[in-house]
Amino acid sequence: MHPSRHLIGRKSPILSQVSSEPPDTRESALSRGAPRHGARTHGSLTLSALLVLAVLVFTTTAARAQEEDLDQGKVFAIQARTYRMNHEFSLSVAFLPLDAFYKFFAVSGHYVVHFTDMWAWEAIHFSFSKYLDVDTGLKSELSDRWDASATDTPRIDYFIDTNLMLKPLYGKMTLFDSLVIYMETYFILGIGAEKFETAWFPCGDIGVGMRIFLTDTLSLRFEAREYIYLEEGGVDSTLYFGIGFSYNAFAEERPAKEIKGVEQ
Repeated sequence: MHPSRHLIGRKSPILSQVSSEPPDTRESALSRGAPRHGARTHGSLTLSALLVLAVLVFTTTAARAQEEDLDQGKVFAIQARTYRMNHEFSLSVAFLPLDAFYKFFAVSGHYVVHFTDMWAWEAIHFSFSKYLDVDTGLKSELSDRWDASATDTPRIDYFIDTNLMLKPLYGKMTLFDSLVIYMETYFILGIGAEKFETAWFPCGDIGVGMRIFLTDTLSLRFEAREYIYLEEGGVDSTLYFGIGFSYNAFAEERPAKEIKGVEQ
């Protein structure tokens, strides 16, 4: 017989040994030699569960704290205004800079009724500027250099108006860490009329000002106003910057105390 046929016909002892093992035994051997993926999966699930539990605990705690804040509210403290205005009489000087040919100065008087710390009515504001103008020299310059004559603009004699006053801002500051200054900011809106050399013109005005309290009866006012009036040629305006002293009749000085409240 040919040697190769003899080898093919005979079974190898090694192959016989492997094939003679039961299938269950082979599977057990393979499973023992295989890596343990189940252990890794079990560890990952445990870590994920811990993370989810931590997120739930944090969310529940934050929601509970927010509910407590909503139930109890936020406590705040506000100091009442130390000075209170009643009947105010003011005298001020003003500067009106918009006219190119003349710069005007004015003397003004005010009477203000303060209803509350927030609202007041400037019953009357009267400003006199006749004979208080200063020639800028623009007309002479136009005539000398370019031989041109400018159209003369009418000068302001005086104006009168009445205004609603809103005082939403009040506070105090320290000067050089030694002096406490009390102040308030106010806004005004009103109507009135301006008297020029030629005629009267109706106007409306808007402005902003600041008051510095010196004592319970005296205060210093700084303010800026714009008067918008209707003239024959259209709409024009007058800008007003004023500074003045005010006397507070029937003044009330209140002690500085805290008013506590709960914001719902």
